[in-house]
Amino acid sequence: ILSMEFILGLVGNSLALFIFCFHTRPWTSNTVLLLCLVIADFLLIVNLPLRVDYYLLQEMWRFGATACQINLFMMSTNRTASIVFLTAIALNRYMKVVWPHHVLSRASVGTAAWVCGGLWGGILLLNGHMLLAMNSNTTCLSYRLGKNSSASLRWHQSLFVLEFFLPLVLILFTIVSIWQTIWRRNLGGQAGPQRAMRVLATVVAVYTICFLPSILFGIMSIAAFRLHACHALNICTQLFHGSLAFTYLNSVLDPVLYCFSSPNFLRQMRALLGLTSGWEGSSSDETTYLPSTRHQRPLKRQICCKE
Repeated sequence: ILSMEFILGLVGNSLALFIFCFHTRPWTSNTVLLLCLVIADFLLIVNLPLRVDYYLLQEMWRFGATACQINLFMMSTNRTASIVFLTAIALNRYMKVVWPHHVLSRASVGTAAWVCGGLWGGILLLNGHMLLAMNSNTTCLSYRLGKNSSASLRWHQSLFVLEFFLPLVLILFTIVSIWQTIWRRNLGGQAGPQRAMRVLATVVAVYTICFLPSILFGIMSIAAFRLHACHALNICTQLFHGSLAFTYLNSVLDPVLYCFSSPNFLRQMRALLGLTSGWEGSSSDETTYLPSTRHQRPLKRQICCKE
């Protein structure tokens, strides 16, 4: 499974990186967020072969303690970054639909790049403890249970849970708010709001499929450990480590999100794969949405302001 995820993730994200860098003009704040998600996926992809080797050797790590620390750090960073930028994409769509005239809705590419740089800095700080974690010469695992767990391990477990539930609340808030705005402003007939809902539906699907299984089995493992239920702990631990494969699946599913999030990306992808006769013209993917009927004067019903 990890080998398939490596191959599919490498192909999909290489195509995405090529399109974003050479065939996406003009760039928008949405493009910057999607590119950050591609970078996060590559942090995982380049480390998957080492994990494949680790499991093929029956969980025997043969590359040394330093390589293990870097491997676990980059994979943990990928998880946090994927969650952060999926949430940022959802919030970006929320601002475009619910607050189309807000200054954040009209942020320039440069501003978006600075914001993403700050997010990357926070992500690296949150996972910096992985570079200090001690592992034996033969094992390379970041999730361990024990009575005398270190402060670094307790922080890692807390981050594992919090970084799932807090962003999930924000994503669900954006979905409810956008749905209410579409209904209240009668925007259901416009393509932009409909695309925003499709993007958020895809974000929720990727988020749930990739991260929910490991969260559930991880919490169950901790509960079984606290209750001294050895048989249940053994089962839950195996299920947890198996469910990590779903976490790595995000690098494969994210290119699907790019197609829903950016019509220009989908056009360029189809052209690159030979499904259209040639490269089609690009246009901005960021649109603010104004009321189409009763909330505007008749002459302004069809206005759709693009950045």
